[in-house]
Amino acid sequence: MPSHLRALILEDNPSDAELILHELRRAGFEVDWQRVDTEADYRASLDQGWDIILADYSLPQFDAPHALRILQERGMNIPCIIVSGTVGEDVAVECIKLGAADYLLKDRLIRLESAVSKALADQRLAIEKQQAEAALRESERFARSILDGLSAHIAILDETGLILAVNHRWRAFAEE
Repeated sequence: MPSHLRALILEDNPSDAELILHELRRAGFEVDWQRVDTEADYRASLDQGWDIILADYSLPQFDAPHALRILQERGMNIPCIIVSGTVGEDVAVECIKLGAADYLLKDRLIRLESAVSKALADQRLAIEKQQAEAALRESERFARSILDGLSAHIAILDETGLILAVNHRWRAFAEE
């Protein structure tokens, strides 16, 4: 399953970043990556077309919850997986509530492949849902404009006689 992956790694320890990369490559990913360890570098790197962000929970002057908030502020839909040392379940729950796709412990990176695959699949589904909703809104707008463009007084009823929609001419007639 060789798959190309663009990964931004928020990690202050180069050895830990290499462990993450090793696990991704072992899982069959061809990884283009960049490691950052400051908020300034993180912010500067966000617009580079990343597929995923893999973030340590705590860095000397920056942390994963803040990184997640920055993604939300920018309205970016990049899945972020927290990969950290030993921290409690409450911290993991906090990160998930803030929008993290998953939370893994560094000593259990065997789950990294499935976490990345799931996060990417979830992101694709979310994008497809947004596109479908936008297409539906456009279709409804188009149907409304056609209905309103007709010169006849038109009301659309359901099988029980309940009015579902009326066109502009019908509304104007009803207001007279």
